[in-house]
Amino acid sequence: MKNTKIYGLMLLAFGMVMTACSNLDESKAIITSTDNSTIYSETFATSLGQFKNKSVAGNQVWAENTSGYAMMTGYANSTNYANEAWLISPEIDMTTVTTAHLTFDHCARYFANVSAEATIWISENYVNDSLPTVATWTQIQTNPFSDPGSWTFNSSGQISLTAYAGKKVHIAFKYISSATKAGTWEVKNFLIQKGEAVASHSLIYAEPFAGTLGLFTSQSVSGIEAWVGNSSGYALMTGYVGSVNKADQTWLISPAIDLTNYTAANFSFDFVTRYFGTLATEATVWISTDYVSGLPSTGTWTQVVTNPFFDQGSYTFTNSQAISLTAYCGKQVHIAFKYISTTSKAGTWELKNFQVFSGEANGILALPYTVSQATGTQSSALGWVQGYVVGYAWPFQSQYAYFFTPDTCSQMVNVLLADTTFNLYVTKCLAVQLPRGGVRNGLNLKANKGVFGQKIKVYGTLAPNFGLAGMIQTQQYILPDGTTGTSTTQTLFSQTFASNLGTFTTKNVLGSQVWAWSSGYGATMTGFYSSTNVPNEDWLISPVIDLTSVPSAALTFDHTINKGLVANIRTEETLWISTDTGNTWKQLTIPTYPTGSNWTYVNSGEISLDAYAGNQIMIAFKYISTTASASTWEVKNFLVYY
Repeated sequence: MKNTKIYGLMLLAFGMVMTACSNLDESKAIITSTDNSTIYSETFATSLGQFKNKSVAGNQVWAENTSGYAMMTGYANSTNYANEAWLISPEIDMTTVTTAHLTFDHCARYFANVSAEATIWISENYVNDSLPTVATWTQIQTNPFSDPGSWTFNSSGQISLTAYAGKKVHIAFKYISSATKAGTWEVKNFLIQKGEAVASHSLIYAEPFAGTLGLFTSQSVSGIEAWVGNSSGYALMTGYVGSVNKADQTWLISPAIDLTNYTAANFSFDFVTRYFGTLATEATVWISTDYVSGLPSTGTWTQVVTNPFFDQGSYTFTNSQAISLTAYCGKQVHIAFKYISTTSKAGTWELKNFQVFSGEANGILALPYTVSQATGTQSSALGWVQGYVVGYAWPFQSQYAYFFTPDTCSQMVNVLLADTTFNLYVTKCLAVQLPRGGVRNGLNLKANKGVFGQKIKVYGTLAPNFGLAGMIQTQQYILPDGTTGTSTTQTLFSQTFASNLGTFTTKNVLGSQVWAWSSGYGATMTGFYSSTNVPNEDWLISPVIDLTSVPSAALTFDHTINKGLVANIRTEETLWISTDTGNTWKQLTIPTYPTGSNWTYVNSGEISLDAYAGNQIMIAFKYISTTASASTWEVKNFLVYY
């Protein structure tokens, strides 16, 4: 194994000897580095480390959870208990630095008032192992905490500690609960680094849509359906009423949002968009600087560019990601959600957690996501991410292997990024797809060993890849020295399966069930019929795709598999290719399969067709079910490109 200029690989001391190409799946590794930006870190992966739990009131205490985080809750045995519990760091020495910042990942749920009950504090005179009440503490201002609605960790963002540079401090997480309401707070990846925090964010305006529209108004341009506040805690608009599609144009318009005192701002929201005819035109976001009131015609509106909306396949909320409002700073604005339906198709749009913050939007080149932020942003959004290149992944027949090394057997189609160069877990890494072209040529570790250990920026679609949180369809990278590269592809054939099976054809070999199109789910096939597993063999076959004029090609698609035997998915859901118009077929390897136990779509990963360049080909999805296993296979966004 080779050491790079920056890194030497060290393994945890449990007698493990690593050779090149060793599988480090779910293993912890430490990579030493000359990068000395870290002042202090605590992952809470196996214990509270040097942090101390100090209870001021109540019997519940901070504890390490075996899933790898520190946790505090006053909810025990189905009862809310009153508590004040502090989790206090050891003394952190910042006497030799001039700037510093703090980050951590956390999940805060079920609080009565999270801004008052989950807070961060700092002290210059706390004495180790004493109660916090004997010291002087100052509250640290953070981005507003909110209940994410699931047990998903969010990044705190960078919090400035520069005011305490040159000093020794303790930092504490202060938890409060009552006998009426007791939230749960989970914390991990506590990290203090040198350097000033990037773009402090503060809340300017928020509307959760918790059962009402708040100060937003519904304005109907045509049709009689209106936006309403749903009792489950979101704003809702649909033209599908009484099993009938109704034609509507209805706007949900915010009150005036004052940006006159800001130089940078952004907004975000959570959404569900289902059953639309054409989402790109029927669910859109607009902004106005001269809207008065009433109908939208009283103002001039400009469409806001968002990440593309999509049908999630279920009523699961997805975050829009931060959308820049900086171009409108110095003004007052109204933001509107414009809904359109027809008598042929009427979608449903649900919204909640509308928030406007100061500071520039994360995920842009000037303020890229951290890896931690990107792993929590797997919603098919486009964005920039910055992290260290720490390894790569390699798919095998039934699993993935992950390597924290640039060894000689590394492949060319992905790299792993991490926020740090120590305490590496694959679950804290981002698997970045390297499409053919400039991105692959510049970043693959097989040809570019010097990239290993560098802190790079990449831009692409944030979606699962190689069994991890990932980035797919990566479009651009930037190295620390300014070297950059892009990957642009030309589409040879595409079929989204958004409204039908297109030019694909079905072939039934066994069983009564066949491939079909399903709204919101794409091309679907299942052998589960009338509560019974039915034996089937069914093929979904593309038309002839012409590769005769290209020197190389590849394909990708999105898919999900559920309700069968997980162990069988790699043999029952397979991909095939023919160069003789379907007379003979050869199996292709699908790099990335879904888990087989939920309805989450994953990208297949790039499947090389280079060996078939110069030919005319057909591609087929082959489905098999038995009396023991009859899963459902759903396929979308089939793309062949070069």
